[in-house]
Formats: sequence, C-alpha cells, structure tokens
Amino acid sequence: MTLYQLEAFALVAKLQSFTEAAKELGVGQPSISAMVIQLQKELGIKLFEKLGIKSHLTEAGKRLLQRAQTILALVQEIKDEMEELRGLKKGKISVGSSGFGTSLILQAVEKFKEEYPGIDVNLTFQASETLHQKLLNGELDVALLGRHIESPLTVAEPYRDEEMVFISPPKHPLAMKRSVPLTVLAKESFISYEKSAPVIKLIEEKFATKGIAFKPRVEISLAMGTRDAIKNAVSRGLGISILTKCHILSDVKAGRLKILNVPEWKVKRTLYITFHKRRRDSSWVRLFVDFLKGYKSD
Repeated sequence: MTLYQLEAFALVAKLQSFTEAAKELGVGQPSISAMVIQLQKELGIKLFEKLGIKSHLTEAGKRLLQRAQTILALVQEIKDEMEELRGLKKGKISVGSSGFGTSLILQAVEKFKEEYPGIDVNLTFQASETLHQKLLNGELDVALLGRHIESPLTVAEPYRDEEMVFISPPKHPLAMKRSVPLTVLAKESFISYEKSAPVIKLIEEKFATKGIAFKPRVEISLAMGTRDAIKNAVSRGLGISILTKCHILSDVKAGRLKILNVPEWKVKRTLYITFHKRRRDSSWVRLFVDFLKGYKSD
C-alpha cells in the first residue's frame, strides 16, 4: 500500500468516478483503475461497487476512506512543516554565551527575533568550558566562547576582538595621570573574577612579558559572571580592575568609572563563534551564524 494509491482511492471516492479522478491527477484512467485494483488485492476486499454511472464505496471502502483521509492529512501537515523549515519561518535554536559575550548576544538575539519572530531562541550563559561540552553533547547549536578550545569535533571562528582596559574610580590617584606604567598597576589593590578565570592568566602572561610579577597589594576575587559586581566595587573605590572596553563604556560615560591610559598594555580578547562540525550544514546554525557575522552592535 502506497500513499499514491491512497490518494487515488480517496479522489475516486470523492468524485465517484475513475475517469474524473484520472483527469484531476493528470494520468490515464487505466492507471487509476490499476492502482485501486492493486489496493483491493492487497487488502483482500472490494472497495467500490458500480451503481449506474457512479462508483460508490462499499462498507470496507468507507472505513478505508476514513483512515486514508487521516493519513493524507497527516502527510500534508508534514509537508507544510518541512516547507516552513525550508523557508526558515519556524523553529528553535539553542545558543550559549560565556560572560565575555553576554551583552553582545543579548542585543543580537533581540534583533534576530525581530527578523525571525517564528524562531525560538533558547539562551544559556555559562563558562566557555561548560558551553563547549554542551556543544559536544548536542545540547547547544551555537556558542560564543571567550576563548578557543581545541577540539577535532568543533569549529571555532574568530568573531570579534575586544580591547581589555584597566579601570578605576574617577577620583582614584591613577585616574588623574596622563599615563600609568605597569609596574605601578602591579602593586595596586586589584578586583577580578575568580583566580582560575582566563582573564587572570592573560594578565599574568602580559605582565610576565614585561618582566613584571603581577602581585596586587590586595586581591578581591569575585565569582564568575559578576561583571556588574566588579564594576560596582571599582566605582566604590575598593581597587582597580580590568574588563573588556565594550562592557564599561556606559559606566565611563555616566562618570562612574575611568579608563586608565596604560601605554604598555595593548591586549585584546577574541570572541569565537563555535559549533559542532556535525551541525555545520544545519539550516539553523547557518542562519544564526550568518546573522551574527552581519550584526552590528549598538
């Protein structure tokens, strides 16, 4: 039994004519008759009986028609759903971001939803290592990671470079200086993410290239994902810190923070668009990745 046989059978039942059904399907009348005859042989029961010039359903034919209509309606639903997916009108995508990309991904998803209102976006914010594992497990489609994690199973495309800057409260003594040497910064009270955070390693490596040991006088470590807490601590005069420039511009404009001029410090962090190689050809992954690449943040 095939879908085409059921379609032909249902059409004959509707029109009560093999000839008219053949015309609507654009085939010869013998073809329609042959399909119905074959269907009756497979089922072992007669489906039509001739009364005058019309073909009427037998009791078995009536029962089969109910089933056939249900099946054909479901097939049409499947076709419609697949058409929507091909047209990228409706669907769901799971996206993750490390703390580094939080502000950007929130803005990007807001614009994405305006352009593709039928696509649901599930957002997850965690550390890069955790997000990468979720990509490997198939729990995420795309992730913005604050660092490149080597893996033969994932693709990591450099997305954006963001400048790292030292910040202080506006009235801090260093904020008044035209330039600040790294040797001075190394002795300041420092507020940062937890000791294991990638940015700490980045700072230590940069200081080491200048032959300077990074040993702050006081070090206040805050848990991952507490950028606002760091900015608040700095603005209250508890110490200096270092954050990506894009995350503190509004605070600088509002007069809560000051960017220190450190000529020796030219460091940028790269944000990576990362996804599993198996999903490289996924329509949803391609759509979202292409959108991100073309997105201009405010």
